[in-house]
Amino acid sequence: MDGELASVRGTVDLSSQEALDSAEAFLMQQGYTRVSRADDSLTVERRPPDQAAEQESPRLTVSAIPQPGGGVRMAVSGNDRQGLQERQDAFMEWSESLPKKPQEGTGQPEDQQSDMQTHEVPLPPPPTVETQDLPPAPQPPPGTSYAPPPTAAPRSGMGTGMKLALGGCIGLILLGLLTVGGCFALIANVDTSTDSESGSSEGKQKSGSSKGKQAAVAIDEPVTVGDVTWTVTSAKQSRQLTQQGVPKQFADNKQGNFVIVDFDFTNNGSDAITLDNESLALVDSGGGESKPSSENFLYVPENRRIFLERINPGVTRQGEAIFEVAPSASGFQLQAGDAQMFTDENGYVDLGF
Repeated sequence: MDGELASVRGTVDLSSQEALDSAEAFLMQQGYTRVSRADDSLTVERRPPDQAAEQESPRLTVSAIPQPGGGVRMAVSGNDRQGLQERQDAFMEWSESLPKKPQEGTGQPEDQQSDMQTHEVPLPPPPTVETQDLPPAPQPPPGTSYAPPPTAAPRSGMGTGMKLALGGCIGLILLGLLTVGGCFALIANVDTSTDSESGSSEGKQKSGSSKGKQAAVAIDEPVTVGDVTWTVTSAKQSRQLTQQGVPKQFADNKQGNFVIVDFDFTNNGSDAITLDNESLALVDSGGGESKPSSENFLYVPENRRIFLERINPGVTRQGEAIFEVAPSASGFQLQAGDAQMFTDENGYVDLGF
């Protein structure tokens, strides 16, 4: 039965035709051939080498639904679940290469970004004193001797020139005080902002935000991260993997150093989640980090293959992850994420070896 197998997280910042062009080019590289294409959907199929002529070929349909705010929502449906899971890494790399529209509420609008920038405000020029145009001094008539006018007795107080000079000095002093006051105000504003940000950061770390590492829980103890809960039910080390879902005489064996983790996954949110293997990591005591590889997908029991499956709200599914590790690694902790692409919130489970 056909059903939705996966979806691209977020809104892809492309038109429907551009998004389907990208999907078609990618799927052709993965060995699919186009069956049909509409304005908002693309159907492809693949024919395995051992498929009988009368058997129906596995098919995938990629939909690109336009969104009211621009861009498209993309999802993959069809009956080729195995083909999608075998190409999980390639599908993830392609989906992450698509341009995404920013989420609502993130970033700053353009009219607010300018408020955060420091602008250089030109200071007003110092006050100038305008000199008045005075009439020329009267000249004595020709032939008469010039007698200077009587000198007036000095008056108490300041002369006009002294007043003007003093006024200019006071203006310059006031201008300097305003400039210094503005500098102090700017420094105080920066210091207040820095203190506020520092206090906010400390508050986040004290409240157990995503940047502060949570204390690891033990096996069989649940750890809730965001809107999901992980409970590791068992963990073991193995030097051999055996292919699952086929008769034992035809099963393939793989040699190496592996850690196998069985877990229960619960979606506590209000929206369905398409779980991917990027949500889990294995961290050893030396700081080494391992991710579950899609190459080991065939060695996971069929009823625990939940990566790339859509898990509805309130549903708990059992899953298994296989990690390939260094032979000398130990002190393992499972790092479990919140199954969201744009956040970095994790919980930790101590595996005990």
